[in-house]
Amino acid sequence: MIYFDNAATTKYKPESVYEAVNFYLREVGVSPGRGSYALGIEASRMLYKSRCAVGKYFGMSRPDKVVFTKNSTEAINLFFNGFLKLGDHVIISCYEHNAVLRPLQKLKEQGVIDYSIVQRDDLNLSAAELFKKYAKHNTRILAMTLASNLTGRIIFREDIYRFFHDKGITTFVDSSQGAGKIRLSMKSQKIDFLAFTGHKDLMAIPGVGGLCCEAPEHLEPLIQGGTGIHGETYTNADIFPEGYEAGTLNMPAIWSLHESVDYVTCHFEEIKKKKKKLMTYLIDGLKEIDSVTVYDKEDLRVATCSINVKGISSDQLVSLFDRNGVCVRGGIHCAILAHEAIGTVSIGAVRLSLNYRNTEQEIDAALSILKNVGD
Repeated sequence: MIYFDNAATTKYKPESVYEAVNFYLREVGVSPGRGSYALGIEASRMLYKSRCAVGKYFGMSRPDKVVFTKNSTEAINLFFNGFLKLGDHVIISCYEHNAVLRPLQKLKEQGVIDYSIVQRDDLNLSAAELFKKYAKHNTRILAMTLASNLTGRIIFREDIYRFFHDKGITTFVDSSQGAGKIRLSMKSQKIDFLAFTGHKDLMAIPGVGGLCCEAPEHLEPLIQGGTGIHGETYTNADIFPEGYEAGTLNMPAIWSLHESVDYVTCHFEEIKKKKKKLMTYLIDGLKEIDSVTVYDKEDLRVATCSINVKGISSDQLVSLFDRNGVCVRGGIHCAILAHEAIGTVSIGAVRLSLNYRNTEQEIDAALSILKNVGD
């Protein structure tokens, strides 16, 4: 089997990640903050170490300012619903995942906020031009994805974030795509809030994500319930980050993230170089097939691309790949805005997303399938 759906989740994890999960389940196996016995205290230490590892990876000034959630979608909902107020305005890009679009659309339909979408061609504007065209007197947040989950195009630009931040606008990045390929520094790049997920580029197991909070602004908790501290109060205690983590945390996944972040950090340049080489090889091969359309093929990208092939639907192409032992994803990819931007709403697209453990031989196999379709 050839696995080219790493933008959905990385199938193959470092061995140390599996070992970390096994260790937590077998040797610790209890929840942090729920008991003063030795194992409970050890679990709390491991939770704190995991927060610090994530915060350090994303270049935070206070590396413990990390709220753990079950995924980036929950983290994004926590941020928008906990931060935005009546009358606020938000700027997003046309490449945002539905995890960003839908919470904002819901708030808009409820009459709470409004948002503007930066169109595809405008993403190349200067920061000042972008601000002039899209910012309003009530703009409170600039929220953009690090990279498109559909085409792989890198959307985040440090110059834009610095400019908007200096204008007093809160900045937010959805790093779900690209966090393990593009190294960010929230403090120096003026990123106030960042949502992440563990199971994609960071190569942890599914079940953990989070919100990194560089800015000091208060958020309203998304979920009320048991937090392990101040159990005498009727609502979550206003304590960061515990007040935002009601319920039992997924500590096996969190500890796997601690280990995976360490692995990615130690091997970052090696992974980055390998993915870039493989992606260049894939894009060059796709360009040679006349029947294949590659979207955003000239833009800077992470190790993801989307295609269509003349004479065959995206669903049929996915099935053809599957019959030949190649795993790819077709359809809308929970990214309706991006499909509107590239003009593929009615036909969808087929996405190929690579991991550093993929090979040129695997890419050759995929290209051979596409060439036969073209014939």
